[in-house]
Amino acid sequence: MAIKLVAFDMDGTFLNDQNTYNHQRFGEILQGLRAKGIRVVAASGSQYQRLQDQFDEFKNEMDFVSQNGAAVYSEGQPLLIKAMPEAAVTATLDTIHQQFSANDIAEHLVVGVKSAYVDQKISQAAYDLTYHYYNHLQRVSDLATVTPQRLQDQITSIGITFAPHVDFAQALVGLKRALPVGLASQTSGYNTELISENSVNKAEGLKTLQDRYDIANDEIMAFGDNENDLSMLKLTPFGYAVDNAVPKIKDQVTHYTDSNNDEGVLNILEQLV
Repeated sequence: MAIKLVAFDMDGTFLNDQNTYNHQRFGEILQGLRAKGIRVVAASGSQYQRLQDQFDEFKNEMDFVSQNGAAVYSEGQPLLIKAMPEAAVTATLDTIHQQFSANDIAEHLVVGVKSAYVDQKISQAAYDLTYHYYNHLQRVSDLATVTPQRLQDQITSIGITFAPHVDFAQALVGLKRALPVGLASQTSGYNTELISENSVNKAEGLKTLQDRYDIANDEIMAFGDNENDLSMLKLTPFGYAVDNAVPKIKDQVTHYTDSNNDEGVLNILEQLV
């Protein structure tokens, strides 16, 4: 079966540890893939605006599955926006602030379609860390009480990054147990959990593109390194883990490539061209 769509995670997979990629090589490969009619998808936990900036010279030739599949765009238009109900937003923020102390949280944000939001009292170091992944970012007063109506935005996810001293695995048990019905969280690396509707994942985001462009599961090639990539890696027989992927991911796929710093994604895509 011919490949009709390739999808890759960004941080830890496509991007190197300097938060960039080989633009010239990617541009040449992208041109070759598009000439074969293969769609190219960046599938990330971060926001659509960041992906647009990172692929500024290529964005008109790509599709985007952002916020772990909560927001999907093709040809510059939204195909899917999966927003959290207002009551779920409030309940989740209450859970986070009741369950964890301020010292346990290194980074905390609310992610909408228009922007991502942090508390105006956030330290500059925490703001800079958040901006690294969400470069359309606004400070707001009292983040713990924001609502979609107050922000005039659709809220698609809520992120929490735990401080290095926190036992991440133990914190997750408590967080997942306390989440409102209908919500789930996914690990995106770096001690970070992204909370959203429980139907949100990268595979579901890709299915929106599959339906639009008539693409079967075995016509997809996907690349990832962490838990939030697993749904799309298992969607297709051609799911690749990069060499630096966490063991849990490597154990559940049958294809592997070089690390993010050794251009593992581009090495396989070049063979596909």
